[in-house]
Amino acid sequence: MDNTSIKENIRKIRKQRKMTQEEMAHLLGISVTAYRDLERGNTSIMNVHLLKIAELLETSSEELVLGYRPVQMPGKKLEDVQAEYSEKVMALEKEIDYLRKLVKSLEETIATKNQIIEMLQK
Repeated sequence: MDNTSIKENIRKIRKQRKMTQEEMAHLLGISVTAYRDLERGNTSIMNVHLLKIAELLETSSEELVLGYRPVQMPGKKLEDVQAEYSEKVMALEKEIDYLRKLVKSLEETIATKNQIIEMLQK
């Protein structure tokens, strides 16, 4: 995500919250000029500022960066996702193991054929 999109998202949300650049600068503890430069994209937005701006605008840093609020799946926790996919992961691991054995067997076959070819050429 480029700095242009982030600054546009900050400006849009700031205006929606009816806050001025002066108020934002004061709350961030920076000069108005520094805040204006930040919002214009003339200076890089540091993570510290991004988190504080998100807090002041009562939004998430993700919304400032992405331009929208990421959808959160209620009730879906890491454990739920792991349980849901554990069987699929196990099946894929078995398939990978089978394919590794097959590759090894084919490599051995090729080596044997190469040895036979060398013997016939002598």
